Amino acid sequence: MSVYNGERFLRQAIESILNQTYQEFDFVIYDDCSTDGTADIINSYKDSRIIYRRNEQNQGLTKNLADGVAKATTDYIARMDADDIAYPYRLHRQLEWMDNHKEISISGSSVSYFNAIPGDMGVALQPEDDATIKALLFTSFTLLHPSIIIRRVDLIRNRLNYDPNFRYSQDHALYLNCIRVGLKFGNIKEPLLYMRAHNGSISRALHGPQQECSQRARHNFIMATSIAQCCSKEEISVYNSFASGVFPDTIEKVRAYERFVFKVCANPITANYFDVNVLQRCLSEKLVRGSYYVMGEKGLKRVAWCARRSKLMSYCERWSYKLCFKFYLKFLFK
Repeated sequence: MSVYNGERFLRQAIESILNQTYQEFDFVIYDDCSTDGTADIINSYKDSRIIYRRNEQNQGLTKNLADGVAKATTDYIARMDADDIAYPYRLHRQLEWMDNHKEISISGSSVSYFNAIPGDMGVALQPEDDATIKALLFTSFTLLHPSIIIRRVDLIRNRLNYDPNFRYSQDHALYLNCIRVGLKFGNIKEPLLYMRAHNGSISRALHGPQQECSQRARHNFIMATSIAQCCSKEEISVYNSFASGVFPDTIEKVRAYERFVFKVCANPITANYFDVNVLQRCLSEKLVRGSYYVMGEKGLKRVAWCARRSKLMSYCERWSYKLCFKFYLKFLFK
């Protein structure tokens, strides 16, 4: 856990770890030069499992995580954020699952989002199989960072750690590097973490810088693997922006995205890193399904119609009559 001026929610987060049903762990807490009551809260716990590391200067989350991985001696490393709440049996469930899935290097879980009270928002289910997780890490995101557990030896063998060049989206950069060396992922279907949704979270407060880092991580992956070697700069740029949530806003960009998908999936190198059929389905669904959500947006009606009738439709799940009807109503009346 790394914390900077996190006194508001810190006690709940710490106690959710100390009160785990599995008790044999070291709880490493980095205090990143906090100026509020963070240090007092941490020091109020007289628990020998807490390893308190206070930085003299603010280092940022990535450097703290990298230092934690480098100094770790345990078989597993679990992540935790200073504003979330772990289910009481989280560690026990994850350790048991990893012991039974030796082929998996990093696994996460579904999470239950909350605002004021744990459970007051919905559950975000995550894909369980390695192929889908990898495809989604390439097309959008999954493997939620504060829910993960890592098999430490797999990082050591492949000389992997968090990259200090990524102040944000350091998890995404690490996952893509793991794909590059052939490591496998998993997610436990049941939620094991209450993940706080508030305006101070990095994903909300720093959405722009975070997406810039994710785009840079994807671009580095593409260059390192050569899976997009036949694609133009425009095609790569449209894909990368769309993977960060920016729907192609012209018909020309829709066509560029289509070309990107066909070229990447036809490249034999891609099969070294992905299940090509799963990747093609995820890339295609992103465009076709996305057309439904942008149909009502100003200036995107023709683009959404074009995306809905894309050549990529043949790789997508067939829409229900209800969804088709609602899509055409949007086209006619919005």
